[in-house]
Amino acid sequence: MTDHARNAGSAPASDGWTVTGTRTLAEDARARVDVVIRGRVEGRIDRGGGVDRLRFSVWDDGQELDFKIVDIPLGRSGMVTVRLGFEGNVAIEADGIGIAITAGSDANGERVFDLDPFFPDVAR
Repeated sequence: MTDHARNAGSAPASDGWTVTGTRTLAEDARARVDVVIRGRVEGRIDRGGGVDRLRFSVWDDGQELDFKIVDIPLGRSGMVTVRLGFEGNVAIEADGIGIAITAGSDANGERVFDLDPFFPDVAR
């Protein structure tokens, strides 16, 4: 199976994470990408203030275009849903977009999950 087929519009649970996304094309040739990341989190490492942190981000052509940091209380676990998005064209230099989850609040932290390339479904 090719990467295009496997990662088109939604990605199956990998390491406990599921990614879905759409790319909306407007009549004026502008585009909007929206991504939803779902998975189970557990607060294990105190990263300050009694919480663990994960940074969820979406990348395209080497640039981070949107991110959210989620605080997880130590000793707690549960499901999280994170919505990210950006306006602009996709795949100017490379195919698809990248989805990353890193430990802590730094974009260059230890990778917890990485999906690249990811191809959002196209909607009009």
